[in-house]
Amino acid sequence: MDVVALRNGCLSCRYGWGVTLDPATSAKITGYRPQNAPPEWERICGHVRMLVAASADRSPYRVERLLTSATRLAVWCHRSGLPDDPEVWLRHETIDAFVLTGCTDLAPSSAQTYRSWLRHMRATLAWLERGEQAPPPMKAPKTVSPPYSPAQLGRLRGWAERLPCQARGDALALMALAFGCGLTCPTFSGHRSK
Repeated sequence: MDVVALRNGCLSCRYGWGVTLDPATSAKITGYRPQNAPPEWERICGHVRMLVAASADRSPYRVERLLTSATRLAVWCHRSGLPDDPEVWLRHETIDAFVLTGCTDLAPSSAQTYRSWLRHMRATLAWLERGEQAPPPMKAPKTVSPPYSPAQLGRLRGWAERLPCQARGDALALMALAFGCGLTCPTFSGHRSK
């Protein structure tokens, strides 16, 4: 860590870290050039290689996959008018916008895989540089829960209608919202049967 006292009395701090990769990984990164390289490649290639080199050592993903996803993100950002700046590229909102609008030619599962690779790259670099926590993974259950049965809905509605004034309206509104969102028995337990 470097700390410099400036003339105006302020301190300037810079935390630095280094990564040394094995020769095979290094050769893959320095020798990488995408097939049918876009015109932007020469402008962005240094940043792409730097991002992958800095995160490859801590990533469970193959270097080729990181290079492919980082290149595609960088080209999309450049064409979208965003700065050629890896810090901008790896913002959560940039990655999400890229997946939604820049990966429309991919299957949804492939686009989500790109998102995972890029988010992991961001989390690795953010942790190394600033100590930021990685965002929690977004997961959805693989199976769909069955909805409330008509009998369960009837019992809940009966309970809500027996509540006094404002509480009744609130409970009925909450039920309408919860059931409209598809919340089911395990996720919506706002009452206890008596």
